Amino acid sequence: MRQNKWGMEMADVLTGGGGDGPRLCERWNALSWRVRWLTVALALSFLLAGAGACLLLDGPGKSVPPAHTKRNKVPYPVHSTQMSFVRITDVDVEKRSFRVELRAVTKDPVLVRRVTQEYTAVTMELSSVRAVTVQPGQAERVRVKARVTSCRDLPMRARLPFLDVTLRNARASQDLSFIPGDRYARALTRVFRTVCGPSSRP
Repeated sequence: MRQNKWGMEMADVLTGGGGDGPRLCERWNALSWRVRWLTVALALSFLLAGAGACLLLDGPGKSVPPAHTKRNKVPYPVHSTQMSFVRITDVDVEKRSFRVELRAVTKDPVLVRRVTQEYTAVTMELSSVRAVTVQPGQAERVRVKARVTSCRDLPMRARLPFLDVTLRNARASQDLSFIPGDRYARALTRVFRTVCGPSSRP
């Protein structure tokens, strides 16, 4: 037996060039328990030092992104678009037609594709062939052609009529129903009485 620099006893391990030398297990068993404990302690210290180095490399400098990141989605068109009534123009008694002018504002680019209303005796369609494009921050006029198809089925007084507008943006296509207000109701009543009143009959 001989001593190492720590004063611990170590067994002399003889190695030979042939195949009859002691195997690894035999060498390990030949060591004293102190040497085994010291070897295990040194191996564990190396493992802990390596793990600490990995944590430092992946530490505050590198943030791990969350598994579920929130994406900014385009709002639904009915939530980002507002419509209002402007005026009624071009009333034609002979053709029983008139035009409705609306105003559209939006927070996200949107298309106004269709405008209809509740009365079955009145037809409505956009004056333009294509859908009306509305950009954020820019009020856009939406002009609608209307025609009375039957005076018999038409009330002589419009009471809070509403309009249905089909909107389309990058997220969805939806129908927005809104009541233009008393001013539109009074203007529509005047149109009904003009094109279907006694003065309009031959």
